[in-house]
Amino acid sequence: MPPKQAAYLLDMLQAARAVQEYLAGYTHDDFLADLKTQDAVLRRLLVLGEAAARVTPEMRAAIPAIPFSSIIGMRNRIVHDYGHIDSEIIWEVTQVHLPLIIPELQRIFHASDEPPRER
Repeated sequence: MPPKQAAYLLDMLQAARAVQEYLAGYTHDDFLADLKTQDAVLRRLLVLGEAAARVTPEMRAAIPAIPFSSIIGMRNRIVHDYGHIDSEIIWEVTQVHLPLIIPELQRIFHASDEPPRER
C-alpha cells in the first residue's frame, strides 16, 4: 500500500477511535447535554471525512466495506451546512456506523506487511 494512502487510512482509524474514546460511558442524553463533547466529535468526524476524501478511488474500490462516499458526505454536511447539524444523526453515526468501520480499518493494518506509522 502506498505510504500516503496508509497514512490517510490511519488518520481515519485514529479519528474514529478518538470519537469512541470521547463517548466512552456517555449516554444519548449525556451527549446531547455536552456541547464540548459534541464539538470534539464533530472535529474528529471532519478529520475522518477529510482523510477519506484523500483516499484514491482505486484504494476505495479495494475496500468496499468502508462507505467512503457517506463519510465524505458527512464531512461536507458538517462543514457547509453547520447551522443545521442534527445531533441525533451524529449520535447514530457514532453508535451504529463508526463501530462498523473501525474493524475494517484495523483489518487493513493487521493484514499489511508494513506497520502503520503515526504522523
